[in-house]
Amino acid sequence: MTRKYAVLLSLVVLVFMVATANAQYARIADIVSTNHNMSSTGPNSISGMKAVSNTQICYYCHSPHPEQNTTDTAVTTAPNGQTPLWNHYLSSTASYGVYSSPSFDAFGTDIADVGGATAGSATVTNLCLSCHDGTVGINTLYKGEYVSATQTLISPNFGGGNNVASLIGATAASEGAVIDNLAHVHPVNFTYNATLAAKSASLVIPAPHATLGGSTTGVSTSSGKFLPLFAGKMQCASCHEVHSNSAGRPFLRASTTGSEICLGCHGK
Repeated sequence: MTRKYAVLLSLVVLVFMVATANAQYARIADIVSTNHNMSSTGPNSISGMKAVSNTQICYYCHSPHPEQNTTDTAVTTAPNGQTPLWNHYLSSTASYGVYSSPSFDAFGTDIADVGGATAGSATVTNLCLSCHDGTVGINTLYKGEYVSATQTLISPNFGGGNNVASLIGATAASEGAVIDNLAHVHPVNFTYNATLAAKSASLVIPAPHATLGGSTTGVSTSSGKFLPLFAGKMQCASCHEVHSNSAGRPFLRASTTGSEICLGCHGK
């Protein structure tokens, strides 16, 4: 192959990788029309799950600047330093349990309880559970809303005062919104790699997938949807895209039609 064609091929591959990565992350904007948009302008109709007047969408989970809330004492002592720019209390739940079954246990995985996480060491699953285990108010934030007119920081108000709204009660009946026992759900927080896949006749071997800034290991479904691993481990976000409802069912990365999302990993 001549140098000219080698350079051309490299450019084509690069364009493909960038296009693939951009397509993967473009869905973040979809959060505007999902129930994870808890701002006053969001579509959420569940009682206690929507701000009274705050119009910011992202900051219920993320804060891009390090201003510390000094007007709400309940949030100033919250853990800090948790990526990705996490703005929410972590749950203090000591144990969630781990999944166990004769077939799964036979794999000898490194599955571990995610309970008792601290800032800087929490898994992606811990971030999900900081709202979804039903113990922490969804408006219990480390950094409050910055109000430029008064140069102060305030906490969001969901109509019942600060730090009170949580995924408890009636919300629990909505699509299993509260998960406080991981022993009864699909296993998470275990390494999924070629070694594990080789122990089963049906597990798909994870492979690198182009992302912005590099690549992430995971599996692709029959329609090309990507199910990522996090630090090589299966986590809640491997199956759930928290910023998008693009699969038609709340926050799934791929469709349940024909068990597409299941067969992404189990369809070898």
